[in-house]
Amino acid sequence: MTLEERIERLENIEAIRYLQAKYQRCLDSRDFDGLASCFHDDAESSYGSGKMSYKGKDAIVKFLCDVMRPSMPSTHLIHGGEIDIIDSKHAEAKWYLEDHLVHQKFLVKLHGAAIYEVKYEKVGDEWKIKKIGYDRCYQYVEARGPVNLATFKNKTIINKVKKADPTTLGEYGQYYQYETLKKKKKTK
Repeated sequence: MTLEERIERLENIEAIRYLQAKYQRCLDSRDFDGLASCFHDDAESSYGSGKMSYKGKDAIVKFLCDVMRPSMPSTHLIHGGEIDIIDSKHAEAKWYLEDHLVHQKFLVKLHGAAIYEVKYEKVGDEWKIKKIGYDRCYQYVEARGPVNLATFKNKTIINKVKKADPTTLGEYGQYYQYETLKKKKKTK
């Protein structure tokens, strides 16, 4: 490998590291326009071991807008970054994720770890996320104080979640539906 090729490889690795850090920051700061700029138009996602899979930048960002509410502060920390440059237009990486979320409405706190697997594609001079997903190593959910459904003044909110089709809910809606409200899962 020539010196120029080595420098180009290192520049690409640093650009990908910057892109992934921007994705994490935009997610936690709810900068959804900045988040959208991280994705390739034809991106795919597979969050939560494929439970939340979407195709196309618009579908992915809309999903993230729907689940990352202002009432749910979060921190998504990435560590490491095993970045492999495949060729001048393609790269792959594995990132260690540690996340903390507090769902103020449903009084639960989540802490977990996962491994992100991400594919990148260079569009012009910019790297974009082409495919992103993670598999959980573990997830710990705890009640923030005693969860007493009687403390919710608006029972309509609880009933909407309880009666909702689980495929229309994100991970927290499903958790709340099945664990907190004890709704039985439908078996096929």
